[in-house]
Amino acid sequence: MSDPFENRFLNALVSEDIQVLRRLLRRVSLTVDQIVVDQGAAVEQVHFPIDAQFANLIRFADGTAIETAVIGNEGLTGLAPVMANLHCGWEIVCRASGEAYVASAQALRALAAERPTVMARLLALTDLYQAQAAQAAACNAAHPVPDRIARWFLTADDLSPRDMMTFRQEELARLIGARRSTVSEAASQLKRRKLIAYNRGIIRILDRPALEAAACDCYRMLKPRLDGLYA
Repeated sequence: MSDPFENRFLNALVSEDIQVLRRLLRRVSLTVDQIVVDQGAAVEQVHFPIDAQFANLIRFADGTAIETAVIGNEGLTGLAPVMANLHCGWEIVCRASGEAYVASAQALRALAAERPTVMARLLALTDLYQAQAAQAAACNAAHPVPDRIARWFLTADDLSPRDMMTFRQEELARLIGARRSTVSEAASQLKRRKLIAYNRGIIRILDRPALEAAACDCYRMLKPRLDGLYA
């Protein structure tokens, strides 16, 4: 296992906590669409992404699904239900293949109960995730689709060590809460403006300052909060 960790949450822990947690972790590979927690199920394991990314999905009775969050190397999966020891109200699925560290949810709860420094870090991350959820709800109600897509491209890029990202049109539609045709046209607009390169679901940011200018205010409001978490 490399040192330091390739996950910002783990890297931010004090050395004594890292030594304890290191014994609980193993490194795993994940593939796209691999479900790690079913909606309504108990969370048995926690994933700390390295270069994999995960998504939280709400699935409805008619089979439709809305993607509500993306989790990358800033944190871990299933944080709220893990700490509350409750069943998860959403599905957690791998949205970008790669690697992650995995640990027992029960072991993480026990460690947090024993070590206040771990608990403090988990609470700070919970605050970030709550802020992101609140901002996403406001964003979906207030901002046009192209601005929201630019925000999600920037956010996904911030949560990955790679210089490219993957977004299928159906996933973007779930994330934005819009039709695939609307999402496709909005992404094409960004491509025509040479802000991104977009081919078969592979996206590279070509002009980050211009993409940030094209994104809604939500990105600029949340980015300092993410950066400050591990400053």
